[in-house]
Amino acid sequence: MPDMYVPGRLDKYRKLSVISGIATPIVYLLMAPVRQRINIELLLGVSATFLSLAALVVSIFQTKIAREQQHASVWPHLKDNYIVMDKKFTWSLINNGVGPAILKKCRLVYKGKLYESPYDLMNEQIQRSDYKNKHIDIGFFYSNVRPGEVIKSDGELLIGEITNSERIPEAFMHIVNDPLYHFTVVYSDVYGNCWQLDQGKVTSLTKCPD
Repeated sequence: MPDMYVPGRLDKYRKLSVISGIATPIVYLLMAPVRQRINIELLLGVSATFLSLAALVVSIFQTKIAREQQHASVWPHLKDNYIVMDKKFTWSLINNGVGPAILKKCRLVYKGKLYESPYDLMNEQIQRSDYKNKHIDIGFFYSNVRPGEVIKSDGELLIGEITNSERIPEAFMHIVNDPLYHFTVVYSDVYGNCWQLDQGKVTSLTKCPD
């Protein structure tokens, strides 16, 4: 005889098994579907960690941008300046930047010869000129470029000046336009960032000289 099922209580069904003419009830439980529960605390913890990391990254970038803006607000920019006018030659350094330039090092080389100072090169040209035998009064002013000297923003440092001469200024302009002429100046801002001026070109240095 086949098995029979009859409804019971609490979602149970009873199976009536007929054994030797006797109906024996066997109870089967209906399994309710299993629902996966989301751990709210874990989700909140992961979200908080993500937001904290995002805030940290934003803070780092903001600090970097603020530091760059702060450095840019005191950025110096030196330019070597040579002028010939009215029998006069003028040699100077001009700071076109927005902050002071602190001189670190100066080096002057012409045709492979190292000069201790701009004065040596200028004096050499005067001695080579024909004026030394003609007793013509040539005005000569010079100023040594010393480490630690400061050129303010929009300021100028006069390195040398020769007056009352036509030949010497022309000779100097020929020298400064010669590829073998190198007047190198290393300078920094107030934060210790360094640049190098050479042949009118400014390049950033990864390390300042001692």
